[in-house]
Amino acid sequence: MEKESPYLNVYLGSLKKPWSDYCETLGKKPGAALKEAIQKQLENVKSQPEPLRQVQSSSDDQTKLRVEILLTPSEKTAIKSRAKLERCSQRRWIIDAIRAGLTREPQFEMKEIEALGESNYQLLAIGRNLNQMTKAMNEGCRDPSVLESIQSLRRLIDAHTAKVSDAIRASLERWNIE
Repeated sequence: MEKESPYLNVYLGSLKKPWSDYCETLGKKPGAALKEAIQKQLENVKSQPEPLRQVQSSSDDQTKLRVEILLTPSEKTAIKSRAKLERCSQRRWIIDAIRAGLTREPQFEMKEIEALGESNYQLLAIGRNLNQMTKAMNEGCRDPSVLESIQSLRRLIDAHTAKVSDAIRASLERWNIE
């Protein structure tokens, strides 16, 4: 087994000159500044708490707890504006912002949910066509490698649609978080 090199080669292209100039203003060599930046990023990652997970859907009759927050007029206006833009209530926007912060998982806007739903619809239609092609090939005993490729593609589509469906469901439903 090869020993891993402690060196990192990075092609900066047009960034090299601005980076070198910036490092010069800091009084540091470009490599040393990059190493310091990487160390800082890794320290930030270590200090971040683990994200919480959405584990199961909570029932609609589950008790909700009231939390009161005070906002500046500009914060309230911004929330109202964003909620309108994302076609949801202010309450929903705030809950989504909290969930995104707790879980580090996306909380989709309605237009994104609609786009993901359309994506799944189209992929499922493609999958049905692939199934029909597979069936026709099975009946005619054609090239087995094509059949294998079609089946592999079908599995990828199924995995994608399941993932998108889970993401949509996670965004629309309230979940218990642990």
